Amino acid sequence: MSNQNGKKVCSTAFRLTAPGIFKKETIEHSLTENDVIVEPYLASVCHADLRYFTGNRRKEALAEKLPMALFHEGLGVVQESCHPDFKTGDRVVIVPSIPGYVLHNKTKDQCCKNCQDGGLPNYCLESEFLGSGYDGIGQSRLVIGADNLVHVPDALKDDVAVLAELCSVSLFAINSTEKLTSTNSKKVAVFGDGPVGYLTAAALHFIYGVAKENLLVFGAVQEKLDQFENFATTALVFDYNFKDESGVKTVFECTGGQFSSSAINQAIDLLDSEGAIVLMGVTEELVPINTRDVLEKRIQLIGSSRSNVQEFKQLMDSMLNKGYQNALRQLIPETASSIESVADLTKAMEETAAQKGWKKTYLSFNWG
Repeated sequence: MSNQNGKKVCSTAFRLTAPGIFKKETIEHSLTENDVIVEPYLASVCHADLRYFTGNRRKEALAEKLPMALFHEGLGVVQESCHPDFKTGDRVVIVPSIPGYVLHNKTKDQCCKNCQDGGLPNYCLESEFLGSGYDGIGQSRLVIGADNLVHVPDALKDDVAVLAELCSVSLFAINSTEKLTSTNSKKVAVFGDGPVGYLTAAALHFIYGVAKENLLVFGAVQEKLDQFENFATTALVFDYNFKDESGVKTVFECTGGQFSSSAINQAIDLLDSEGAIVLMGVTEELVPINTRDVLEKRIQLIGSSRSNVQEFKQLMDSMLNKGYQNALRQLIPETASSIESVADLTKAMEETAAQKGWKKTYLSFNWG
């Protein structure tokens, strides 16, 4: 452990300066107490990264957030540490949601009103998120507080561990529910047959022990639903009578976009009285819902966004489960794209934007 408070750290970054355009730049960090210097070596591309790269964001948002280094799903190796829990050479997973008290090295009582009131770190009003208006993992030397790093077990391979951030969003949503099931309502449902729905259903089964017969997954494409068959009971939304189902305590809405409204209203029909809907799907539009039945059935609507270090620690243990690993392999690519230059990164992002499948894109950084 070193003590070099105030030391300047230069980092080579591939920063997105405009949609489709990366530029190699040097950025400077200041090392403070409890900080760790990490060299990111493997990143996974998220849809949020693609929206920046393709310009599929509001012009105001692009103007506000660019230029910046992208990516928030990744692994790194510790180069230098000012914290006793980490040493040079440690393999770590990076937690991208940085609360203000970690970012500015102060106590929660000195942070925002939400932190002062005991709020969750991912809802800190002074927080930053890697690759979202704050330089992300696409750089050679990331300086980050030790509270935002988690050790990766030696037995866990990189290709699984790098999915931790993506999986953590589902775990946070599940952990946010006060009561997942009850004595007479033993079923849990997931709406959405895409990767978010898949990872949420996989976590419910392999981590939280929801049996296949009690785990319902609803989607619109049979070929996608087929991927869930090993651990969930599936059905197409078009030919299902939701009002006839009983015993469902909790629903996770993972659709988002134009299908949010129909999914939420179908979930309202599906739920037992005093059930809960956890909203995970993102939409830019207002969503009309059947509030009458929400009131009559006393349904809770719970919003869930991002995750905390707790979920990452939980995942480092859960990912050692072979059944869970096999489920995650549906998203793991055969190879990672080698990134040594702006041209390499641009090509990898263009190819990712063109593909429509489930497989993630992994970026293997060679900083030289």
